Amino acid sequence: MLRRVAGAVAAPLRRSLCTAASRSRPPWALTYRMAPLGQGARPSLDLHEPPCVSQLSVPAHLADGMDLAAVSIQAASCDGLLLLDFAGTLRGGRDYGDSLPAVAAFAAAYEPGVRRFVCNPLSGQLFRLPLPSMDAEKTTMPFGLLTQSDGSHGPPDRFVVAQLCLRERDGQRVVRRFLSETGEWDEPPLFVPAEAPGWRAMPLHEVVAFGDRLWWLDPYFGVFSVDPFSDRPEHGFVALPRPLPNFDMEVQPELYRLLGVSEGKLRYVELTIKEPFMLYSFSLDDEGSSWKLTHETRMNLVLPDKSTPRLDQMPWISAIDPFNANILYFQHGEIISALDLAEGERIGRSAFPDNIKSLYHGFVPLILPAWLPRAGTLPSKTTNCTSKTLADMLVRVDKDRRN
Repeated sequence: MLRRVAGAVAAPLRRSLCTAASRSRPPWALTYRMAPLGQGARPSLDLHEPPCVSQLSVPAHLADGMDLAAVSIQAASCDGLLLLDFAGTLRGGRDYGDSLPAVAAFAAAYEPGVRRFVCNPLSGQLFRLPLPSMDAEKTTMPFGLLTQSDGSHGPPDRFVVAQLCLRERDGQRVVRRFLSETGEWDEPPLFVPAEAPGWRAMPLHEVVAFGDRLWWLDPYFGVFSVDPFSDRPEHGFVALPRPLPNFDMEVQPELYRLLGVSEGKLRYVELTIKEPFMLYSFSLDDEGSSWKLTHETRMNLVLPDKSTPRLDQMPWISAIDPFNANILYFQHGEIISALDLAEGERIGRSAFPDNIKSLYHGFVPLILPAWLPRAGTLPSKTTNCTSKTLADMLVRVDKDRRN
């Protein structure tokens, strides 16, 4: 099933590149986190070369039976698959009111009005996840998506959708996960060192897939991680190189602190919000225990009238180029800019598409490996979930629509 999701590509792929795409490496897309509803039969990716913004649209029929306000991309795997959340209320259910877009952007825990899909954005093919258990929780982190392959290259053989969770009924820290090889949710206990810090509700950040782990950034003080495939998942934590335990709670640190992957390393970038404006970039060492400073740059942030920007006029860190750690992407209002730290200059600039009206939900870097468009439909596993073909899965989605 997963190889079919990863491999097949529909005939029409809308591709409108702002600049000529590089042929020397797999392309990637600066994908807007929120996805509008459309009338197509499958999801469709309007793909552009960064710094131009790419956007996924999803079929409206997938939200049938929901009073829906938002669809969000919760996470991306390192090989081009997306985790989508449809957040709303099932008719007759609880009303989220004006807070629904924020609920869609987080969607960290099970909600009666949330539907989740794993999506191949090029082919538009989907696998709908069953609902997780109804167990209540005290604290959760957003869901992430991680894949595994039996070979060194090519399509993945399995995936897991997982979050860290503090279960309310017994106070146990667990990994709530869906494994494609079993087709079921489970909650194995998380083995946590005594010195590990506690969790709290986190600001919006993409869950990063890197190596054999998922990584969650708490922009105040550190990064949590876990191997969600493990039968005995262990809690990992590495403190930020510049923690902010007393950070002003009115400031949104997620706008100025970013976790990402580039050139095969986990990267952390931060921009100070007071003069002198400093940009720091770090990479995690091979042991996953400490950070190495890779860039320290003073930013000359000046408005057109030569004044110093206020906090609400500061640019936001949007993404790290997955293939060049020197290149960062910033959002300032409706403008996306690419900055080369090595050269100290802007190398690209683009405006938001006219159809994107809300500019505050951020981006998900989407890597599109060279094999993704042309991989074959290989045999699937003979387990509860993957014994079904992708066609079976799509039929199930269509049946949901008709019902």
